[in-house]
Amino acid sequence: MAAKTASATPQTLSNIDKIIEHRKMRSAFAIFLFSMSVPYFMMINVRYIMIGGFVPPALDQMTGGIETALLIISLLTAVGAARRVKNGDALGYKRLTDATLLFGGIGTLMQVYELWYHPMNPMSHYGETFLATIGLSMVMGLIGLLVLYAGRERIKRIGITEENQLGYEMVSWFWIFTVITWLAMYIDLYFL
Repeated sequence: MAAKTASATPQTLSNIDKIIEHRKMRSAFAIFLFSMSVPYFMMINVRYIMIGGFVPPALDQMTGGIETALLIISLLTAVGAARRVKNGDALGYKRLTDATLLFGGIGTLMQVYELWYHPMNPMSHYGETFLATIGLSMVMGLIGLLVLYAGRERIKRIGITEENQLGYEMVSWFWIFTVITWLAMYIDLYFL
């Protein structure tokens, strides 16, 4: 009889169980982000295998610097958005996500500009790696912006609850990962 009663009532998670579940989800998300970094490691290796430390003098340092600065600003606003979600502040999350979308969108559009108006020969070793790296970062940036926009729209509709708080936080952390990988690629392409 006790088993019948226990199965008939829905189980609720205690606070400790919720903390454990959130840790499991964060760990799984960290593994996902680590697996997403593999193409970036490959791009760094390909660059040094094919061309060593060569940086062409015709490379537009100003465009790369401006887009990187904009993306770093978007990283800071995304960190703020992740903190706001932890505090349950839906309006603060939405505002900071709007700023992240603005700065991140402009930075990603500058990557598109850089992809189309580059001074390198696409058949040269540096041109091949430069275009592939910028293309990879641009695609990941567009995916990140799409995820941010979806999180922003979702929070407008349903707000923040205990069940969906972690999802919004992970949206912000995905964008932070995208910007950090671009920063590594920027240093690799423009300076090393």
